[in-house]
Amino acid sequence: MSAAEALIEDRRLRILKSLEEMQDRRLNEDVLVRMIAASGQSIDIDTLRADLTFLQHQGCVAIEKLPRMHGDLWVVNMTDKGARVASGVQRLHGVARNLMF
Repeated sequence: MSAAEALIEDRRLRILKSLEEMQDRRLNEDVLVRMIAASGQSIDIDTLRADLTFLQHQGCVAIEKLPRMHGDLWVVNMTDKGARVASGVQRLHGVARNLMF
């Protein structure tokens, strides 16, 4: 695995872990960008949306698109599968494995 692939997988896990921290397992994209950046990985909205689209296709999140003045705001809800991946119970290719149970 290349360093770039490892960073992508880690970033996707961080997205799921951020959602897992919330009682309702729900965050909007603006907050997610700040949380991922605070964890030490630089990220922009386009990169986040690409990761969220990947996670949605894998059944880990559901995305709501709410209209706002300058384009949609994405609100992300973690699914049960996403929770299993975040906690390390289920492995998913393309997402780093959570080694802390």
